[in-house]
Amino acid sequence: MKTHRKRWITAGILLFAYAASPIQIHAADPDTQARQDAVIVRALERLEGFDYRTSPGAVAAVLREIDRAAGTPRFVELVKRFQPDGIEKRLLASLDSKNQSAAVESAQLLLDSDNGRKLIRQRLANADTAISTINVLGLLGNGRAVSLLSTVAENAELPFDQRRGSVAALARNKPGQQKLVELATKKTLVGDTLLVAGALLSRSNHQDVKQAAAKVLPQPALDDRPLPPVDQLAKLSGDVKAGQVMFRGKGTCANCHIVSGFGKDVGPNLSEIGNKLSREAMITAVLLPSAGISHNYENFSVLTDDGQVVTGLKISETDREVVIRTVDAIDRKISKDQVELIRKSEKSIMPENLHHLTGQQGLIDVVEYMTTLKKKP
Repeated sequence: MKTHRKRWITAGILLFAYAASPIQIHAADPDTQARQDAVIVRALERLEGFDYRTSPGAVAAVLREIDRAAGTPRFVELVKRFQPDGIEKRLLASLDSKNQSAAVESAQLLLDSDNGRKLIRQRLANADTAISTINVLGLLGNGRAVSLLSTVAENAELPFDQRRGSVAALARNKPGQQKLVELATKKTLVGDTLLVAGALLSRSNHQDVKQAAAKVLPQPALDDRPLPPVDQLAKLSGDVKAGQVMFRGKGTCANCHIVSGFGKDVGPNLSEIGNKLSREAMITAVLLPSAGISHNYENFSVLTDDGQVVTGLKISETDREVVIRTVDAIDRKISKDQVELIRKSEKSIMPENLHHLTGQQGLIDVVEYMTTLKKKP
């Protein structure tokens, strides 16, 4: 208890010493300025109930630290913690960050305010920023994002690329998929995106969505022919180069797995999978991923108080927040105050029956490629 008390007192003293000091750091010494700002901000983060806006020095330090963190998850943490006035434009710039987790968190913060939603609509109306904004909203996937995307999907006057992008963005999550079915049922989904929507929803992990979509949207021809037994499949030969192309492209494997630095860090790294699994085991893992979910790769669903369901790997959980990594490799930080339910699923985040997408030969090619992924001597 004494240690904690001493820590808070020390933080308060540091804050007062730096933030209230009339001494100004010379502009030619940015490293010293950055260190001073970091001390002030860390002290502020530890102090509960202190209004940093009462200190001009603290306000300046916070804003500079936020600017330095632009485009990173730390930027969002600072914005959430300090909520500075006029932050919307900084959040808007973060939507173009290469760090997708930061972009998604920024979009969520923007959609929580009237002015932020206005700025998002302006980006959607601008041809230069519409597509990137659509992509971020699709990764976010909450109710407000789905509503904005649906207005794009219904607008026949907008360019096809924007409407197609909005359909693809909606198809990333169940609320968006349900909205696409609703639009198709009401016949308000523009006709030239019906095939796109039908193809995407035919691969949905949600059977109720797939069945509903099949009634109102054109369905692509899938290879649903029965496969030979696994032991017979294991005797078939594939093409390694074709398998690599399928793994990185149509098979969507690289969307969740890294191989030699290529791909996304959602599922297990497969760079040495050829040393770990037999050919038969690989085929089984690809066709029935839920049969052998690796430890630390269990699928979790989080229901929020606004009805959104965020699904993926649970990266961490504390008394304050839970972090879920989605299939798009986006780390969603959800405050425990917003969580209604956290549930572990027995179903893998990876879709089953890859051969429906690739065909039997495509499946064999992917497995052939995976057998070559071994530890380098």
